[in-house]
Amino acid sequence: MFLGVPVGLAAVVWIQGSQASHVPEVLAAVAILTGLIFNVFVLLFDLTMRATDKTDPAYQNLMNRLTDELRANISYAVLLGLVLTALLGWLALFTDTSQPLPTPISAVLVAIAVQMLLTISMILKRVRALYRAFRRVGPERIP
Repeated sequence: MFLGVPVGLAAVVWIQGSQASHVPEVLAAVAILTGLIFNVFVLLFDLTMRATDKTDPAYQNLMNRLTDELRANISYAVLLGLVLTALLGWLALFTDTSQPLPTPISAVLVAIAVQMLLTISMILKRVRALYRAFRRVGPERIP
């Protein structure tokens, strides 16, 4: 799914001859989204530190597995965001942004963007699982 859907949508863009436009606006949105995803990475670090101190040893392996998977997903999403930001930045700097992009470049952008969105959906799923695991451990006590 994580490879087939982006490639499939890129193929649809290629076959239809679609051309992306509004590169500067998309660049701004992707850059902001990448920054927000990186912020989730910092939040995960904080949650991991708190969970390590308060986790019941019976659930420690589950918490470690979930945080490792979430950390990997977030790192991959940030990497995709940086690649997409760099590609869009290059296009904004060195091409005429008043004209639509060529179809092959549009297809590549669609593939990377869809891959990033699917990864973000996986991050949300894993964050939900991590919070459910926190509930099993018990409520956090605020000093």
